Amino acid sequence: MNATNHAVLTQQPARVARIGNQAEVLGEIYQPECNLAVWQRDLEKKIEHYMAQLAESNRQVSLRCLIGTGEEMRAETAIQLNGALPTFEGKEALVNNICELVEMYQCLFEPEQIGVRLATLRRAMCPKFHVDFLPARLVTCFSGAGTHWLPEPQNGCPRIPETEPDRFEQISTGDVALLKGDGWFENEGFGVVHRSPPVAEGGMRMFLSLDFAD
Repeated sequence: MNATNHAVLTQQPARVARIGNQAEVLGEIYQPECNLAVWQRDLEKKIEHYMAQLAESNRQVSLRCLIGTGEEMRAETAIQLNGALPTFEGKEALVNNICELVEMYQCLFEPEQIGVRLATLRRAMCPKFHVDFLPARLVTCFSGAGTHWLPEPQNGCPRIPETEPDRFEQISTGDVALLKGDGWFENEGFGVVHRSPPVAEGGMRMFLSLDFAD
């Protein structure tokens, strides 16, 4: 009698968010059940002061660049940031903060290059709930409302809602989040659902994102 081989299907765990007030919580993104890791933190007063001056000046910031992750990574990042950011009191603190986040991202994932985007936003960049097909993106908002995200849907509910959901979660200003996407190994269909928040008329968000750029 010929034996029949049956494929063994591994049941995927329900996806959850890990949230904590220490930077180490970001390492939870490597757990299969975690599709969002949030480091809750308070911004330095110097950075808040810089943001207030930036908002009052109505100046725009728009930086997109690739940073190599070699020995000169921090210096290269600082050069790009110093060229893009207006000179106000507290600028050095902001540049140092972003450089530290770039170093953390490199330490976590060891990409060959990191895609950096830093921008002032006057409207929602991606206003509809969606999933990114990428491994893991770091996001933080230095000013204005943080990213909206949805917990794992209940049975029978669509993963991405067709209409405005009854409730959603929000990342607070200053908090650092890692959003696992559908491009993470064996995570297709389980990336965190999120969107950009609306921006109040006359308001501003300062948004940073870091991505794999290999």
